[in-house]
Amino acid sequence: MLELRVLGTLTIQPLNGGAPSAALTQPKRLALLLYLALAEPAGPHSRESLMALLWPEADDESTRHSLRNTLYGLRQALGEGAIVSRGEGYIELDPAAIRCDAVEVRGLLAAQRWKDALAGWEGDLAPGFHVSGAPEFEHWLDEQRASLRRAVADAGWRRVDEMERSSEPGIGEAARRAWSIDPTNEVGARRLMQLLDATTGQAAALRAYDDLVDYLRREYDTTPSAETRAVAEKLRARIQAPPPPSLPVAALAAAPTILPVATPEAGAPAPHRRRRQEFKKGALIATAILVVAGSVVAVRRPMSAGTPSNAEAPAARLGALQLPARYRADTGAYGSYLRGLSLRFQGKHAAALDTFVALVGRAPQYPPGLAGLAHSYGLAVVAGLTPPSEGAPKAEEAARRAIALDSTLASAYLILGGVEMAWHWDLPLAGKLIDKGLALDPGDAEAHVVRAAWFRWRGELDSALAEARTAHALDPLNAAFSERVARHLYFLRRYDEAEAMYRRNLRDYPGKGGYGGLAAVYRAEGRTREALAMLRAGPERAGDSAGAARIPVATSDTQAARMLADMSRQKLRVLAEAARRGELVSASDWAFAYADVGDVGEAIRWMDSMRVGRDPLLWSIPINPSLDFIRSDPRYRAWEAKLPWRHAPR
Repeated sequence: MLELRVLGTLTIQPLNGGAPSAALTQPKRLALLLYLALAEPAGPHSRESLMALLWPEADDESTRHSLRNTLYGLRQALGEGAIVSRGEGYIELDPAAIRCDAVEVRGLLAAQRWKDALAGWEGDLAPGFHVSGAPEFEHWLDEQRASLRRAVADAGWRRVDEMERSSEPGIGEAARRAWSIDPTNEVGARRLMQLLDATTGQAAALRAYDDLVDYLRREYDTTPSAETRAVAEKLRARIQAPPPPSLPVAALAAAPTILPVATPEAGAPAPHRRRRQEFKKGALIATAILVVAGSVVAVRRPMSAGTPSNAEAPAARLGALQLPARYRADTGAYGSYLRGLSLRFQGKHAAALDTFVALVGRAPQYPPGLAGLAHSYGLAVVAGLTPPSEGAPKAEEAARRAIALDSTLASAYLILGGVEMAWHWDLPLAGKLIDKGLALDPGDAEAHVVRAAWFRWRGELDSALAEARTAHALDPLNAAFSERVARHLYFLRRYDEAEAMYRRNLRDYPGKGGYGGLAAVYRAEGRTREALAMLRAGPERAGDSAGAARIPVATSDTQAARMLADMSRQKLRVLAEAARRGELVSASDWAFAYADVGDVGEAIRWMDSMRVGRDPLLWSIPINPSLDFIRSDPRYRAWEAKLPWRHAPR
């Protein structure tokens, strides 16, 4: 028996968990299968109606031929018995041969088994699937998506009712999920706020209100109703000032140990919702995080016209958190600021964001707190914790407020430049803001990292490499700067130099990663056996024997290429499972995963989703060597033509 999974994904695989069917990629075959499985009333469908649905513009002979070919392809993929003919003019799907998750959820809804129906709901029906030249089918599919979503959202609130009647724990999370299925429901949003207020606290209730505000502004350019705003105002009015920090003043005056921002290879905690195990995505996201996190040094380092010598570097880092005296006078705010930075540099971005939100709530006129908040929102975007459409405007607002209060904060100019670059795509303005930040603190190595990112967006990789080298020269003891030089050499296709730099980094900074970078270099050169060995060496060096054991050993480049392809296909399955669990899988995750398996069409489709959603890794697509194989494809050239900054006058 086969399983057709259409909620949050679109796959067909054996019910016992075998590999998904690779034969069903032709859109009309999938469309016909979806219709036969989901159209109501269930049962036989006339061939005439199916031809009119899927080939409305073709003549009779052509449509009959197309339907026969489509049915033949389906039977080849699913088995002869999966689709049954009823006389000359009717066909239907045999429910004994193929099972569909959406049909099962419908049955659970009809039986009023709300909890089970919600457990079966993994997302919208066949997300992203469309068929050109079949408007009636498209209209039917849109109606199916909308009606099923409405029914599941209603089930969510009925489940909340059940939990409320029985005093079952977890009602706040159940209400949050019910509202997330249909975020246009303001009645549901108000109920969610009230439940969170009663079970979790006012802060959680107000975060739910902020989510509603962001959604309505983004999707409909409107604001919540007066009734909803009144609920939020009552919650705000009841919030009392938080207690002072528990750390003693003496402890606050001393700079805590700040861990360097690590790449995923070095063991930094990854966001809970995704895994980034390969260089092509993992190192790129680390680059983006370092670009945002790095520029915070400008707000915490004393202004200097020169560069510290190597002997002075440790002392400079020890005092890096020493803010000007006027900002240390408020020991409570200063302590919260230090805690926020400590959390950030440990990779705990969500906790850091909460810390800075609370700090700004208590001290809204404290410029370092606003600058820290701006960086935390930026990090939330690049780490995949929040969509760009939510995080970027908040980062911009906080940075502008910081500059309005203190126009000498280099950090605020750098994050504002990053927002203009990655969100607004205004590279000229971004360049001016970044230059302003550099002028305020020319000795800040991380500021040069931000400028390198600006050059990457412009496609000026030689200049980006020069900035990366400057950052490394300013702080030669920092492994991240050295690794970044190697990565820019990789982007420039200077593979021999990149390999030598990565090798030197592994020697000079043991335990700091770099294996993924070497693997990318080797894959670009066709040295797949050595690439596989480097992917295995990373977890081995980190003491992760189980992780190393999952990466096979190859005896030839040909065998290694097959193994890497298998790993890439497994990665797609992991992403699909994550999406089914309701985790946020970004467009860039999908784009790189499909590129890894050589599916150019799907990779470009997800690249376009990156463009539309302004994914923070969009800069990497035109320059990443791992995507060179698609650059001659007309579809890619058409996609790149849509990137305005790639064609703007320099």
